[in-house]
Amino acid sequence: MEIEYTAHFWEQFKERKEMSPIELTIEIVEDAIKNPDFIVADKKPYREGRIKKIQGRCLKVVVEKYGNKLKVITVFWDRGLRRKGLCE
Repeated sequence: MEIEYTAHFWEQFKERKEMSPIELTIEIVEDAIKNPDFIVADKKPYREGRIKKIQGRCLKVVVEKYGNKLKVITVFWDRGLRRKGLCE
C-alpha cells in the first residue's frame, strides 16, 4: 500500500509533535495507519479515521483511500473518543 502525506499533514504533525503529551513520531503515525486499533467512518465516503490507542489516548490519523493508495490528511489526539471511553 502506497502512503502519501499532504502538506497539511506535515504542518499538523509538526505542531502536534511539539505540544503532544505523549512522544509522537512518524513511526507511531505509520503504525496507526497500517495497524489501527479501529477505524471510524467520515462524512466523506472515501475518507476515514484510523485510530491507535496510546497510553489512554486516541491518536486519529485521517486518510483518504484511492485504490491501493492512502492520502494522509491530518493527525491529532481525539479527545471526543477519549471522553467516550474508547481509548482505554
